Amino acid sequence: MRNISRIAAFTLLAVLTAYGVYEFARGDWEGAVAYWRDHAGVLPAVLALAALDVAFEALAALWVYARFGVRAFDRWGAAACLSMRAGLLLPAQLSRLIRPDRFVALGRGHAGPCLQAEAATFALDLLSVAALIAGALAWRVAPEGALPAALVVTAVGLAAGRLFAGWLRGTRFELPREFWLRPASFGIVALEAGAWLTHGLAFWLLVRALPGSAGPAEAVLTSALSAVLGASSGVPGGVGVTDGLLGAALRWMDVPLEHLALVVLGFRLATFWIWIPVGWLALAVLRRAPVAPSPAEQPEALA
Repeated sequence: MRNISRIAAFTLLAVLTAYGVYEFARGDWEGAVAYWRDHAGVLPAVLALAALDVAFEALAALWVYARFGVRAFDRWGAAACLSMRAGLLLPAQLSRLIRPDRFVALGRGHAGPCLQAEAATFALDLLSVAALIAGALAWRVAPEGALPAALVVTAVGLAAGRLFAGWLRGTRFELPREFWLRPASFGIVALEAGAWLTHGLAFWLLVRALPGSAGPAEAVLTSALSAVLGASSGVPGGVGVTDGLLGAALRWMDVPLEHLALVVLGFRLATFWIWIPVGWLALAVLRRAPVAPSPAEQPEALA
């Protein structure tokens, strides 16, 4: 089944690429290139938002690890978080195994708590993007309803996490029930949602001056849904799936075809591709990190 989904994804990518190249050749490509040459000043802001996205995600992960008794809040912990980016091209979220492995290798925690912390980070990340999507949808109807919608989804998700934790007790997927309904958990979801929001705003900066109907809510929705569906496709890094979905959504928002390739390429470079070498650099830096004795402190979530 996974092979079929990959074949379908790459077929979709090939078709969209061929169509895009054909239409790009027919379109006002000289005008598009000239437009982006004149608007090159937006690229530093896009890169800054992409860096803020990564920083928010890393801070949220460090907070989760600390709650599981892992010593995380220092430069080596930050490097361990960034090292996960080296595996962005791995399929099925396998890059998430790099971070707990690095914390264990550093002697910051035992394998069990580190893997539990990564599972909790992943669960809260999913909840944060669901809250953000709910808020963006509410914004399109009534802007004042965006924050309440996001808070309701967050509260329901954390309550559901506590419920499911009881059902998973004694399994390899067990997470402590005490972890979920805590103020710290709301704070972590807020940080993760902030990461997704900056991710979407980076996309909006690239498309806001283009012809079409792409507003901030549409940009946030498009970037979040494309990333989630790309990651869930099983295709390494969502390459092709995320790109194709971004291009299709822009076309649906009436952005001229000759701009699609430049927008998607610029966005994916800033938010995906440049972070892979950063992850490898973090792995190299971690080779010089001192190895500490394994901690014995009690996780805050279980205290």
